[in-house]
Amino acid sequence: MTKRAGIITFHNAENYGAALQTYALMKTLQGLGCDTEVVDYRNRGVFKRNLIKSLYYALTFQTPLKNIRIYRQFQRHYLQLSPRPYHTLAEFAADAGRYDYLFFGSDQIWNPDLSNGFDPLYFGQFSTPAKKIAYAASVGKDQLTSEERQTINRLIQNFDAVSVREETLLPLLDGEVECVVDPCMLLAGEAWDHIAGETKMDSEYILVYQLFPNKTLLQAALQFARDQNMRVALISPYPTFQGRGQVVKLGRISPTDFLAYYRHAHLVLSDSFHGTLFSILFHKPFYTLLPAAKTGRITSLLEKLNLSDRIIDQPVAELQPVDYSRVEPLLQAEIQRSLDYIRRSLA
Repeated sequence: MTKRAGIITFHNAENYGAALQTYALMKTLQGLGCDTEVVDYRNRGVFKRNLIKSLYYALTFQTPLKNIRIYRQFQRHYLQLSPRPYHTLAEFAADAGRYDYLFFGSDQIWNPDLSNGFDPLYFGQFSTPAKKIAYAASVGKDQLTSEERQTINRLIQNFDAVSVREETLLPLLDGEVECVVDPCMLLAGEAWDHIAGETKMDSEYILVYQLFPNKTLLQAALQFARDQNMRVALISPYPTFQGRGQVVKLGRISPTDFLAYYRHAHLVLSDSFHGTLFSILFHKPFYTLLPAAKTGRITSLLEKLNLSDRIIDQPVAELQPVDYSRVEPLLQAEIQRSLDYIRRSLA
């Protein structure tokens, strides 16, 4: 008899990483033989952040309604959602028995700054016969206060298996905890091609995916673009006045079109974890500019793959290629270890 799995994560957060990591874990569990759906839980903190984004886009004339629409379309077309939405722990607890396994994660579901405090639903604080498995859960911080550490260690005792996304979190947690890869890495670049959309660039381009305000990232891209006689395709929530005529601001593109721009980029520059991750999955030359905070997940990933030299803090003079023949065996070893964790959890 086919086992049923539910995924509890930030599936409705309006950003590319959240949407795509949800899809990746769903497809992975389906590939392992589970009848899998995403629990349509509407966390209040996620709702607030989506609202703040919409207000910002409205104030900067960036079509917030289009942004909302593209993520809802992605959820409808690519995610198998639970039959009903849930707004409270009590609502979901009444239905939790319909699952054999519940996967919590990935994404920053244990970050109290994002989830309106430590949300007990994200820690499985309800009674159910389902096996509770934390997969690549994240607190989204490089450090925890003593109180936060005590709270998380108390709450994770409720899980049957615990894994996190960042190595930096391992020393802070008690008990048997593993470090696994982000779900997006469980699907190969070829698998992402199946849902990739289209680009509107008619010639080679350098892609910039920017989440934090920093002029260095675009300056570095413009330097490369001038040297290569290319244009810059920019994915960013911020208005830009640099490189007019050479920079194409892509606006609110869908997660599937986001994949397409990665697939066809000549070079990628980003300050994002998932921006770095998809550069690697698509075997692109790339550079990463670390944000001011929350750098642990980026540095952890690059250290594992011996790619720490791709981190920059200023424009570089010459583009250096990435030897993916050396990266790929390290990447596959991390993926296999993570799949082994999932298989053991399903046993």
